[in-house]
Amino acid sequence: MHGTVFGNLDEWGRVLEQLGELTRSGAIERHQEDLAMLLRYQDNWRLREAALEAIPAIQRPTEALIREVCRIMLNDGLYYQIRVLAAEVLNAIIDRLPPAPQDQPTSLRCEIREHIRALLDTQDVPVLHQAVRRILPKIA
Repeated sequence: MHGTVFGNLDEWGRVLEQLGELTRSGAIERHQEDLAMLLRYQDNWRLREAALEAIPAIQRPTEALIREVCRIMLNDGLYYQIRVLAAEVLNAIIDRLPPAPQDQPTSLRCEIREHIRALLDTQDVPVLHQAVRRILPKIA
């Protein structure tokens, strides 16, 4: 994979170093599209986890990035640890959601609330339910 700030994702060690540097320097804010791409990249769990761990450093997360975090949290085909991590990240950034446009009847906040309620109705691992429940008061 090419065309991102991270270049070839097969060189994951270098990508992890670069991601760490972008996070430490505060430049990660400008690379949210690249972070979302790392979250979608299925060939390396380390990259996906590192991308999730970098997200709380972002002060103004984009809707697209938040949707990718939610997608991971809701994906029952993924291992539960990464889903819990995604829920924890979402909990950390939920207060920084961009405000919904006036002309948009359904906000991202409403979508997330509906997804969380549906997730809580499933027979998932308790630790995931605990992580997800911590988000609900922030989006009620």
